[in-house]
Amino acid sequence: MAKLSNGSSSSNSSSPVKPSSSNSLSYKAIIAMFLLALQFGIQPVVTKRFTSKTIIKSTVIFTQEAVKLCIGVVGISLGKTSWGDVTAGWTIASWFRLAFLPATIYLVQNMCSLLAYQNLDAITYNVLNQTKTLSAAFCCYLLMGKKQST
Repeated sequence: MAKLSNGSSSSNSSSPVKPSSSNSLSYKAIIAMFLLALQFGIQPVVTKRFTSKTIIKSTVIFTQEAVKLCIGVVGISLGKTSWGDVTAGWTIASWFRLAFLPATIYLVQNMCSLLAYQNLDAITYNVLNQTKTLSAAFCCYLLMGKKQST
């Protein structure tokens, strides 16, 4: 039972995030952070090494999107939810309404990212790439008046 600000109690048994009994990180969290840090450090170097100025940009972007699709399909297939439940209510019209604009923005972002890989050194690219999180939070605050949670 959790105390609400008005003094009443509320049961949060269905909450997906359960508070831990200690402040220490789990081994899974430590491994995930290590792998993220490793990817953060290696990605720009590897990408710069294998992304020449003569590559066909559309092929690289298509390959990136195909890999993302495969990861998503594997994730859904290994999950507890069936494909029927996942795709229930999907139509071409709903795809255009909900996904066309974000998909187009990601396409432009991938093109810009590929150009940056080819023309910037690895450290500069990585630092600039990480500023998108801060700029998204700032735009969210400016446009929607939403403050970051603590």
